[in-house]
Amino acid sequence: MSTDAPLILVTGASGFIGRHLAPELAARGWRVRAAVRRPVAVGVPGVAESVIVGDVGPLTDWTPALAGVSGVVHLAALAHQTDPRRQRRDDEFMAVNAAGTRRLAESARLAGGVRRLVFVSSIGAVTDVCNAPLDETSLAVPVSPYGRSKLAGEQAMQDVLQGSTVDWCVLRPVLVYGPGNPGNMGRLFRLVRTGLPLPLGGIRNRRSFAYIGNLVDAIATVTKAPGTGGRVFNVADDEAVSTPDLIRLIATASGRKARLWSAPPGALQFAARCGDLAGRMGVGIGLNSYSLYRLEQSLIVSNQALRQATDWRPRSTLAAGLAATFHSELKPRS
Repeated sequence: MSTDAPLILVTGASGFIGRHLAPELAARGWRVRAAVRRPVAVGVPGVAESVIVGDVGPLTDWTPALAGVSGVVHLAALAHQTDPRRQRRDDEFMAVNAAGTRRLAESARLAGGVRRLVFVSSIGAVTDVCNAPLDETSLAVPVSPYGRSKLAGEQAMQDVLQGSTVDWCVLRPVLVYGPGNPGNMGRLFRLVRTGLPLPLGGIRNRRSFAYIGNLVDAIATVTKAPGTGGRVFNVADDEAVSTPDLIRLIATASGRKARLWSAPPGALQFAARCGDLAGRMGVGIGLNSYSLYRLEQSLIVSNQALRQATDWRPRSTLAAGLAATFHSELKPRS
């Protein structure tokens, strides 16, 4: 990559999204600088250089990381935990996701050369459950400490950058899947992979997801796309599917047969409580009250605003994204 290429700072570059994003940005002509908490043992493809900034929070010194930078993608965040034993306090989420984002925005404004700051927030900043298609005009009523901190981060960034020379854009992705899946999606993949019969066939919901390739394409697009500054966009694949249909797609992608049966709701709740108890004893059975809640509820998200504002379209369908996810991880049974 030429040293004359515009320089973009990516926070959280060594994380799940960042490792996919850096090569995409480099391919589009950016020279990528990673802001990292500590030295990264394994280099991230696409990253030309890195700067250690320590923990993200209200006192982070961003000055060295922002030197010579014209664009910023803010990925670093304190994520919600699927294990109830490891949940963070509200003030911990706020310190990183709200106050940390404010600090970065203030530093970007003072740096002088930054022209675009893209904040990757979360659909959790709006809600966790929605039965009707949710779009950017929907009222934001986050229900989790994580979601509230993400919304506070969005508002802080907008307040700080209002009237400045730094243009901002917020992206709110839904649950992201792809190679190296963390969290709930990864747990579901592992469950299907076991080949065990799953008692989830009776769930009647609809959920939107975002393939990592579609998300990084969206992020890379809004780093330069005109007409996206000062706006908030949802990011999701085109399809919304039920949990049973998602399991069938995962099974197909992994070369297995979907084994579903319909358990009464009361039985599912009992199994989830057993999972809670097992988790407190340090044993994971793949199902607890939190994961069941996520599997049962609907969250349908429209991506039309981003499609209309830019030339972005999801590169991959849900089926193709799942196939790509499992291509190197799973082998079909003979």
